[in-house]
Amino acid sequence: MPESENHADAEPFKVNTTERPPSHARYLVLTLLCLIAAIAYISRNAISVPAKLIQEELGISLTQMGWVMSAFFWSYALSQIPSGWVGHIWGTRRALTLFAILWSIATAFTGVVIGFWTLVVARLLFGISQAGIFPCSANSISKWLPESRRGIASGLLGSFMSIGSAIGSFIIGVLLVGFDCFGITVPAVSWRMCMFIFAVPGILWALWFYYWFRDRPADHSGVNAAELALITQTQQLEQDDSKIEKGEPTPWGQILTSFSMWMICGQQFFRAAGYIFYVTWFPVYLQQARGITMASSGIWASLPLMSYVVGNALGGATVDWVLQRTQSRRWSRQGVAIFAMLGSAGCTLYAYFVKDMKLAMTLISMGTFFAGLSGSCGYTVTIDKGGQHVAPIFGMMNMAGNLGAALLPVIVGALFDAKIYDPVLILITGIYLSAALCWAFLNPNGTVFDDVKSSEAV
Repeated sequence: MPESENHADAEPFKVNTTERPPSHARYLVLTLLCLIAAIAYISRNAISVPAKLIQEELGISLTQMGWVMSAFFWSYALSQIPSGWVGHIWGTRRALTLFAILWSIATAFTGVVIGFWTLVVARLLFGISQAGIFPCSANSISKWLPESRRGIASGLLGSFMSIGSAIGSFIIGVLLVGFDCFGITVPAVSWRMCMFIFAVPGILWALWFYYWFRDRPADHSGVNAAELALITQTQQLEQDDSKIEKGEPTPWGQILTSFSMWMICGQQFFRAAGYIFYVTWFPVYLQQARGITMASSGIWASLPLMSYVVGNALGGATVDWVLQRTQSRRWSRQGVAIFAMLGSAGCTLYAYFVKDMKLAMTLISMGTFFAGLSGSCGYTVTIDKGGQHVAPIFGMMNMAGNLGAALLPVIVGALFDAKIYDPVLILITGIYLSAALCWAFLNPNGTVFDDVKSSEAV
C-alpha cells in the first residue's frame, strides 16, 4: 500500500502563522530510533552469553552452534533489500512496527526451541525481521532531520547498537546467576525465561511507536511551522513536500548500474568485515598471537569495541561540524571517511610490528576508533544519495556490509586452523585500505541516480 495511504489517521498539519520557537518532535523521533536499535541488539545477542547452556541442554555440537550463530547473518543480509522495499512502500510507521513485533515473537520462540533445527529457524526469523531496522530508520532520518544533522543522527544510531549489545550481555548475565537488590534476593532464571523477558521491550516499543509516530513531519500534530521549516529548510513547507510522489516504484535498473551505489556497497562491505573481526575472533587472536589467558582476553577485547562506540558517536558530530564549516559533502562525507579509514589501516599495521602488549592494544583501539569515526560517513552518504528511495538503497548497502561480516569469520577461521595468527592484522589493514579506496572513487554529491543520467547524457 502506498505510503500516502498511511496518513489517514494522522491529524492534518496546520501552519501556525504566529512566531513560535521550533517544537522538538524530531528529537523524540531520533530517540525512538536509537531506542529500537538498542532493543534490537539486546534481543539479537541474547543467545551469546548462555550459548554453552543452550548447546548442552539441546545436545548440539560446537560446529552446529556455529551454524546457529551464522544463520542470523545470512538471513539478515539477504533480507535487507526486501525489507527496505517494504519500508519504502508501507512507510516506516507500519513497517518498523511489524518488524519489531516479529523479532519479539522470534525472541520468545527461542525460549521454546527443542533442538538444532528449531533454533536455526528462530535465528533465521531474527535475521528476516531485524533486517528492516536500519533501512526504515535511515528513511525516517532523511525525512525528519535536516541534512546538517544527519551525521550525528547516524552516529548515535550506530552507537546505540553497541550499547544495546553491552546492556543485553550484562542483563542476561545477571539474570542467569541472580542478584540482590535493596536487601531482596532475586533468584536466577533459566535461559529460556530470559528469552521471554527480552521479548517484552520490543512489543512495548512497537505499540508506542505506532501510536505516536508519523512518516512525514507535516502529518504530525506535535510539529509546528517553525520545526517543519527547520527540517525542510524551505519556506514552502507542506506545499513542497506534497509534490513528492510517495511509494513510487523503485528504479532498480538505475540503482544497480550506478557506480556510486557500487562504491557505497564496497566501503560498507570492507568496513563491516573489519569490525566483525573484533566481535568474533579477536579474543582468540589475543590468546594465540599475544599469549593472553582466556580470562584476560575478554577484558582486553572489550577495549577496541568501546573505542569503536566512542568513534561512532564522535564521527556523527564531526561529519555535521565539517559540513557546517565547509558546506561541502566532499569534505564532510568523503574527506572524513578517507582520513578515518587510512587512520585505521595505519594504526592496525603499526600494531602488527609492536611486541609490547599495552602499546599494541592502544594502537588497535585507535584503529577501531577511526573505523567508528567513518561509520557515520557511510550511513550519511547513503541517506544523502538515496533521494526518494532511501530505504531500499540503504537496505542494499547494509546487505553488502553483512555479507562482509558473514565472510570474514570464515576466512579468519581458516587462517587460524592453519596456525596463522599474527598476519591477520595485515589482512585487517588491507581491508581498511580497500574501504578507503572505495571512498576515494565515490562522488558524495547528488544521488545514485545522477550517475545513470550523466552516463546517458554522454
